[in-house]
Formats: sequence, C-alpha cells, structure tokens
Amino acid sequence: MMDQSQVSLFTAALALVALVGCDGPVSPGADPVALPAVDLDHAGAEVAVSTPFRALFFTDGQGLTVDPACGDPPNFLNTQVGEGEATQLGRFSIRITFCNDVTDILDGELTEGESVPYDNGIGTLIAANGDELHIEISGAVLPSDHPDFDFEFQDAFRFTGGTGRFEAASGEGMTDSFVDISEGRTYHDWTATITLPRGH
Repeated sequence: MMDQSQVSLFTAALALVALVGCDGPVSPGADPVALPAVDLDHAGAEVAVSTPFRALFFTDGQGLTVDPACGDPPNFLNTQVGEGEATQLGRFSIRITFCNDVTDILDGELTEGESVPYDNGIGTLIAANGDELHIEISGAVLPSDHPDFDFEFQDAFRFTGGTGRFEAASGEGMTDSFVDISEGRTYHDWTATITLPRGH
C-alpha cells in the first residue's frame, strides 16, 4: 500500500499537462492542402463531411486518486484539465480522466523500456459556446529523449460524439504530447480526421 508522499510523487511525476506543441504555441489553422471528404447517400446527397482536425493545448494534473474503476494501487485515477485552441472548436477547455498503472515509476523515474500505461481514458473538449466534443483514449507514457521534456506519449484516440454541433462526431487521430515535470504540465499537439453529419 502506498503512503500519501508516494502518491504525491507520482502526481508530480505524472502531471500530464498542457498541449501547445514542442516549439511553442502556434495556431491550429486548417491544413491548406487537405480538402474535406464528403460522404454521399445512394441518391448522391451529402450526409457527412470529414475534415482535418488539430488541437494545440496544455493540461495540468489534478492529482492521482484511488478509484474502484481503476483497481487497487498502484493503479490510480488521473484527472487532467487544461485549455487550448482547435480547428473546429476555436478556444476550448478540456477535462480528461484515465486510469494509470504507476508500477514502473515507483522508484521515481522512468527508464528505457519502462512505461506508465493508461486506459479507460475519457475526455471532454468544451467550446466557448458550450458544445462538447467527446474522446476516448488509451496508451502509455514513455521516457522522452526530447531535451525539454521528461515523458511523452504518441497514442491513438477517437471521437465518440458530443453535444450541439458535435452530437454525432466520429473519427480518429493521434496524440503528440510531452510532459514537463518541473512545470507540472503536459503540452499536446493532436491531429485527426473528424466526421460530422451534414448540417452540423
């Protein structure tokens, strides 16, 4: 059983935060060469449009907690909150929860060949008008060779609907995320293809 000081160490070490991109903040403007893909029904009417998606944001860790959904320690629920900008949302806030297995970081560091797996990840991106875009994600946090960051993760995620104009959103993408322990922040640059029904 882990004591509170160990949980605090893991919280700091796994504070997966803001996603802005490794070279500093940039606008996630639409890709000028990528054209939307249009899905047609049997009569030739447009039913859905797929377009490139990019989100630049950061997240800050809110701590690790024991949660029955994640099992017993050293498995913990990790909550991350942050904000950023995305092509289809404009400015947005985000909240993500997922289960971490911190076995490999019990000694306070990750070395080559070690990882911090995460699963059951559920995220909500909230646009300024309140529309929500939902995601699901799982993967593993790895040691990073980047000189400015401690950990990184490049994992698949998928859109699972939402509210308002994102009610029937679908599609898939990849994370490109880097963790700075000293800041307690994770920087993200996520790219994807998002599909929305015509009229959304």
